[in-house]
Amino acid sequence: MSKMKIIRVSEFFLRKLIGEAKILDNHRLIDPVAAVFDRKMPEYQPLRISIRKTILTAIAGSKSTGNTTWIFTDQQSSSELGTSAAQDYKRAAALRGSPFMSIVLHCELEENLRRLNGTGRGGQQNTKLMDPKILRDIRETEDLYHFGDAMEKDIDVTNISPLDAARQILDLTVTECDHRS
Repeated sequence: MSKMKIIRVSEFFLRKLIGEAKILDNHRLIDPVAAVFDRKMPEYQPLRISIRKTILTAIAGSKSTGNTTWIFTDQQSSSELGTSAAQDYKRAAALRGSPFMSIVLHCELEENLRRLNGTGRGGQQNTKLMDPKILRDIRETEDLYHFGDAMEKDIDVTNISPLDAARQILDLTVTECDHRS
């Protein structure tokens, strides 16, 4: 069970239920930067911020994708940098005139560690985290950013399949959309 499987299944279901939906995996924004600068280099974060804002601004102003539901995968800490990055997504939705919903996926540590070695993680393919020590450190020292509003929902994915996770995401999304109609 990897995040990509959940994303692919979610995209399949969302397209069937709500029409045009696109998922932008956060590593599509991270990996080009990592190809140029190491994470510890001073140019790394400014380039990440620039690419994220450029993409979000393009999406927010796009007429050709006006009927597209955009789904972003990302996890940010509650640090100043993480908070700013998370708010970029919410601002883009507001500029676009679209509702913004945050769905936080939770996973118990041992299962999270087991999933680190899933297909499509790290190596030559992408910069996805594979180091158990780094994962433990992140989970022990960083607080996850929360928007803290009614449009934020939580799902524990520890003991469920990607398909069940996708169904829960869909149920939450459809329920929220029904309440807004």
